[in-house]
Amino acid sequence: MGTGVLASSTGYPGTAGKCSWCPPTNEPQLVQMTSGPIGSIGTLSSRQGLVGAISQDIRTVLVLELLGGPQPVACLACTCRELLQQLRDPRTGRLRVSTASLSASSSALLALAQRLSLDQLRSLRLDILNESGKLPERLVNQLLSSLGDALAAAKKALPLPLEDLSVVLASFSNSVTPLRPSSAALAALLRGLASLRLRRLELSYLPLTRKAIHQEVESGTQQTLLSVLTSLNCLKELTLTHNGMYGEVAKELVEAVRDLPHLQVLDLSRNRIANKEFKEIAETLGSAVVLTGFDSQTHL
Repeated sequence: MGTGVLASSTGYPGTAGKCSWCPPTNEPQLVQMTSGPIGSIGTLSSRQGLVGAISQDIRTVLVLELLGGPQPVACLACTCRELLQQLRDPRTGRLRVSTASLSASSSALLALAQRLSLDQLRSLRLDILNESGKLPERLVNQLLSSLGDALAAAKKALPLPLEDLSVVLASFSNSVTPLRPSSAALAALLRGLASLRLRRLELSYLPLTRKAIHQEVESGTQQTLLSVLTSLNCLKELTLTHNGMYGEVAKELVEAVRDLPHLQVLDLSRNRIANKEFKEIAETLGSAVVLTGFDSQTHL
């Protein structure tokens, strides 16, 4: 069984002019193979050596460190058929990776619909901010719905290992108006988020109004954004930035998360919370939670 990192872009720091899977000689490729409590570490410099190591035991966990970090694993998988085969789930054909970073809407939709297996995914970052002003609102709605539906379907089969989820939307649609996801797309996302064992959650550039936080996921269920946040019992860090939140909305959100047993950090940067209300929020949370964003509000 292979695990690695999937990235939607092909450019990585320090890779200009180099083969996407072969590190320079002064930066060795580290391959760690473990098949139980005993592991071995070695340095492999050739593609043939890497393939040979993988073929010895396809059930081992493969951790690749290339160019000082794991980002280029997806590129390596694309250039090495044998490695790609090891990263595929034999039952579904989807890629089994521990970390996925998706920075383009088209590749993100493809990954969520066809390519990405969620049963081993621990970290997922969806960031389409660079596509601000280029995307139609319907495509963003489709992306949020796909993410929510994929999470909801996967967690029915077994508890998901996902611990870190970051969703950063575009700030403007292609019509140069503030992006406002539909109620159906938001409901789908909330269904996927409910009761996950997340340690870190980021929702940025997602408009949070009173209507949005009280919208029921399904009519008559009384499940809302507030109740979904309350269900995240393992959450340690919550980031809600650039959401256009006013103080009254932020206060309601804080009331919903203040009793989460493991919450340590709440980031409310770049919202519209007045100084007085921000201080009241800090008092509500107490000293156990680090509250950030006081100096970066846009209420003036």
